[in-house]
Amino acid sequence: MELGYLGPQGSHSHEAAKVYAPAAKLVPMTSFYEIIQAVEKGDIDRGILPIENSTEGAVTFVMDGLLKTEEAGIVGELVLPICHNLVSLNDNIGEIDCIYSHPQAIEQCREYFREYFPEALLISCESTSLACAKAKRRGKNFAAVANMEAALIYDLNVLERDIQDNLLNQTRFVIISRELPLECNHCKTSIAFTFPDDKPGALHSVLKEFADRNINLTRIESRPAKTVIGKYIFYIDFMGTPKNNAVNEALCEIENMTGFLKILGTYPAQ
Repeated sequence: MELGYLGPQGSHSHEAAKVYAPAAKLVPMTSFYEIIQAVEKGDIDRGILPIENSTEGAVTFVMDGLLKTEEAGIVGELVLPICHNLVSLNDNIGEIDCIYSHPQAIEQCREYFREYFPEALLISCESTSLACAKAKRRGKNFAAVANMEAALIYDLNVLERDIQDNLLNQTRFVIISRELPLECNHCKTSIAFTFPDDKPGALHSVLKEFADRNINLTRIESRPAKTVIGKYIFYIDFMGTPKNNAVNEALCEIENMTGFLKILGTYPAQ
């Protein structure tokens, strides 16, 4: 099996890919879009994508990308503890004035930077592992935020460990594939929907369909529909599978209420 992840080697996505499928051939890619498209076209078997973080919330690029899939769907999930470290060629933390990392990693360490590096320039890049490569190339005044494996791969000094603001920091990854997963007893389903017009109580009506059938919701998010102000796409994860009568009934009712409903996937819950 070929499993695409946000590379290069040493990123948190790389770590998650190794945990999820130790025997898979891991394929580094440059963006979430590239991963999704490679799975859509059948160029790789599966892709692993971060979709939410316990500190910073939704990974919006992934949510938007999953909305546009036609062949690929979510077939699995993995929750991984995320620890960030400040790494550099330098061994003197006082000489650092520019720090690279992925936007999510920077935000997850925002309080640390505010207290210890209020004047430092924080620069976003495509992944935490690429941040290490850039910091090493630029020299001793530069640092990166990354995991321990990336520090080893790029031969960088660890200046400070566990700099994330939330010591319980976790990221939930989803695995996408064109192949449907096997049936399971402990399944989760993800859906996305929007409403055709601005009607009072519309979202309440959807939530009531789940509540009336005792279906447990595990996540609710909204994203701008990218049309007009006030128009949103809602994302819901819930326990159960559409093959269950209660879930199927709820989805049928919701489909009648919404202008658009998409099942993003049904998969074993972690």
